[in-house]
Formats: sequence, C-alpha cells, structure tokens
Amino acid sequence: MLAVFLKLLLCHILGDFVLQPKSWVAKRKDRIVYLFLHVVTHMVLLMVFFSSDFARWWPNILLITFGHLAIDSLKIWWERMWPYKPVLLFIVDQILHIALLVVVIIHMYGVPDQWTELFFTSKSLLYLIAFLLVTAVSPIFLRVFFSKWNQESDFYTKRKDTLMDAGMLIGIMERLIIVLFIQVNFLSGIGFLLAAKSVFRFGDLTNAKDTKFTEYILVGTLASFVIAIAIGYGLRFSLQFV
Repeated sequence: MLAVFLKLLLCHILGDFVLQPKSWVAKRKDRIVYLFLHVVTHMVLLMVFFSSDFARWWPNILLITFGHLAIDSLKIWWERMWPYKPVLLFIVDQILHIALLVVVIIHMYGVPDQWTELFFTSKSLLYLIAFLLVTAVSPIFLRVFFSKWNQESDFYTKRKDTLMDAGMLIGIMERLIIVLFIQVNFLSGIGFLLAAKSVFRFGDLTNAKDTKFTEYILVGTLASFVIAIAIGYGLRFSLQFV
C-alpha cells in the first residue's frame, strides 16, 4: 500500500512540478486549454505508472484526473478572488491533491489500523498541539499583545514599507526552529538564532535612529522567543508522561 501511495505521489510531483512549464501556469488562468494539457499530463503519467494493472486502476485514474481538474479549477477561481495570498493558496491546493490520493488509497485498501494508532496517539496529538500553538495561536496572541502600539501612525507607516506578512512568517519559522532545537537538546542553537536575527535586523534599526520602533521590534523578538521556549519546554515535559 505504501509503495502504491508513493507511486501516486511521484506522479503528482512529476506532473505538478517537473512536467508543467511556467508558461502553462501563467496561461491556464485565461486559456483553459493549458489546464487541460496539465491534467492530461497527469493522466498519462498515471497510465504509465499503473499500466501493469490498468484494468483494475482505470476507475481510480479517472477519479484522480477529474479530481485534479476540479481542484486546479478551484485554485484558479481562488487566485482571482484572493490574488494576494499565493502561498496560502499553494498550500491548500497541494493539501487537497494529496488528500485526493489518500482517498484513493483508502478506497482501494481501506483504513489500516496502523494509521489510527499513528495519528491518534498521545505523542502525535502533543506534537500537533505544539505545532498549532506555534503557527496559529501565537501569531494571534502577538497581534493582540501589540495592538496598543500598532495604532500609532509612525509604526503603521514603517510596516507598510515591509513585505506583506513577512514578519509573521519569520516569527512562525523562528518559533518552529526553537521548538525543534529544544526537542533535540540543541540549546546553543537558540542563542545562535537570536544573534543571527540581531545582526540582520537590529543593525538597520540602529542606523535608522528610531528608538521607539527599535524597542517595538526588540519586544516582538523577545516575546516570540519566550513563547517558543515555553511551548518547546512544555512539549518536552509533556512527552515524558506518554
């Protein structure tokens, strides 16, 4: 079963990333023929990979093909509705494609008992909770925490000069790295991460000679680190009891 899923995943990677020219991606929003070419490429790959058992697999090949067409059509519509969220749309698109492959596997082989044991253990749930705390909860907490300062006009002007959501993404990635460092007991890596961020960020702030904005960034960095360290050690402590 795992080998079959890996074959499906390989077909998806080849069709979506290797055999799809950039011109198709750009033109398929306006000319549907390029979307069909992309979907047909996926279908041909599936037919080649499962040619030895085609009589059994052709319904699933059709399901994946039309499912891929539906998901990509939905993504094109989403891109027109939310053109400024390409990363989020890309992630959702890929999750839907992989979920489709999982559905096909479940349809063919059923749900293995090992999946339930793997995904619903206390350890797995703890990792999932920690991940959500880092990626979903902490950004909201920090946004609320800084709301009293975000209203100041000079801060708002400076934030407009930065990349959209770059600060949030940097914060999420640094917190994930800190939690990982704590789990593998590489605590010196946290100091290295803080030093590296100080070099790249605080040098520009010092040159700008804006004390209030420098304090704003410093508080944000330290708050992010404190949250990540708390989550990391909370996870590490909790894992001792499972």
